[in-house]
Amino acid sequence: MIAALIAHSASPDAGSTGALAALPRGFADPVHGSQTTFRCLLEAMARPGCVQALDADTRDALAPPSGLGVATTAILLTVADADTAVWLSPAFAPAQVLEGVLAFGRFHTGMRVAPRAEESQYAFAPAHAAAEALLLGLPRGSDEAPQEGATLIVEAPSIVSVEEDAAAAAPPAHPEDADPTPWVRLSGPGVRHARWLAVGRLSLAFWRAREELQAGFPRGVDIVFTCGGQIAAVPRSTVVQRSR
Repeated sequence: MIAALIAHSASPDAGSTGALAALPRGFADPVHGSQTTFRCLLEAMARPGCVQALDADTRDALAPPSGLGVATTAILLTVADADTAVWLSPAFAPAQVLEGVLAFGRFHTGMRVAPRAEESQYAFAPAHAAAEALLLGLPRGSDEAPQEGATLIVEAPSIVSVEEDAAAAAPPAHPEDADPTPWVRLSGPGVRHARWLAVGRLSLAFWRAREELQAGFPRGVDIVFTCGGQIAAVPRSTVVQRSR
């Protein structure tokens, strides 16, 4: 994902003034918004499991379409362009609302809409619909070109991350807003001290599937979690261990 972000260029002109007036404006300042979101994403990828916050000016001025949260929208506007195939889960919103979201994305970024998640470079889904089959079905790249693996962006109602206590390597008690979401232990590159991560409404089966993908590294899928204006990431290089 980092390579794809670095290669990302400015979006082309997406349409007429009349069409623009009919859609949410997205970033109030497109250049500043995409740059600050880019930096937030890079920081999240470099520090797996650590929760990052969007720049306050970007977050407060962003006008997302109905159906998407602020950080999810910011990521869409930052990573998508005319060469990018994007898939959005129908679980985000009713069909008519989702079509408006897709029109928003096409207008502001020129993105291509993938008919299936398996054909996307960036797939977006709410946590309750981020199923095991979705993760395992996404492109994983190859040993020669691992950067061709997809990125999955998961919008959740909560993201809780805590550094592991060296004296007690056990998951912390579930905070009320994350329960009964399972905790997972993260270690590996970029994780100075092991971390515990709980993502609201994300199933144990999803994390089981993520563990399966580890055997294929450097092939795999990068995962980004969003909640409101917050972002956290679990790159393909991160080792995930389920707590139960």
